Amino acid sequence: MSRKLTFGLILSTIFMVIIVLTLNACAQREVKQEGAAVETPVPKAEEAPAPGMIKPTAETAAKETPAAPEPAPTPAVTAPSPGPAPAAAGVSGDQIKNIDPSLLIYLSSRGVLAGTGDPSGLAGEAEKMGLAEHPAAMELAKLPKDKYGLVDWAASIKTGKVKPLESLEPGAAAAPPFNLDIVIHTKSNFMNDVVFPHYVHTLWLTCTNCHTKIFQMKAGGNPEMTMPKIASGEYCGRCHNRVAFPLTDCSRCHVKPKETASPARQK
Repeated sequence: MSRKLTFGLILSTIFMVIIVLTLNACAQREVKQEGAAVETPVPKAEEAPAPGMIKPTAETAAKETPAAPEPAPTPAVTAPSPGPAPAAAGVSGDQIKNIDPSLLIYLSSRGVLAGTGDPSGLAGEAEKMGLAEHPAAMELAKLPKDKYGLVDWAASIKTGKVKPLESLEPGAAAAPPFNLDIVIHTKSNFMNDVVFPHYVHTLWLTCTNCHTKIFQMKAGGNPEMTMPKIASGEYCGRCHNRVAFPLTDCSRCHVKPKETASPARQK
């Protein structure tokens, strides 16, 4: 009997726990549903404008805004026709008319014809270079200088200030200088021809220094040679404007006046 009583009590306890848990779950579900319910606010109707007041729109505002008065027409101004271009500073228009057209290339940026500037001023970049300090070895050797203040290498050899070796090979036979002048005809009619002296060049150069990679061994053998190419480092520009005197010293090379063409040759 005691076992049956104990078993009955256990069953009744379990049923009571199940009932309590079920009631608690139902109660929590009702609380959640009540909390989730939200009253939807009723939208208020747009307030009507007061009598006699109309809310302006973009179209009505544009219609009601008074138009700005149109500006008075500006009288047309006729631009004056351009007159003759002003002459470059330093040279008047009448002076330009009197200059040989073949010499206009020698007008500077200031309109001054070459050779008519201030003789006491600097002649150009070459003279500015000459004003710079020379290496101490050159100054101590008291090497002669040209009119630009640059070292005159030809004069340095002739006066014995510089004595180039004949060869790096000891006991090599001396090669005497080659005394031959070659006339190089310029392509223009207003620039003197060039006289190339082999003598001063072969005082310290050999024939293979120039022939035949730089110059062909015949007069007129380099018809494609031009001053722009020389200035860029070809032909004479391999040395001049770099280690030899600058190209701005034109009169040291262009020394032979152009031959005047006879009437028969002009035909």
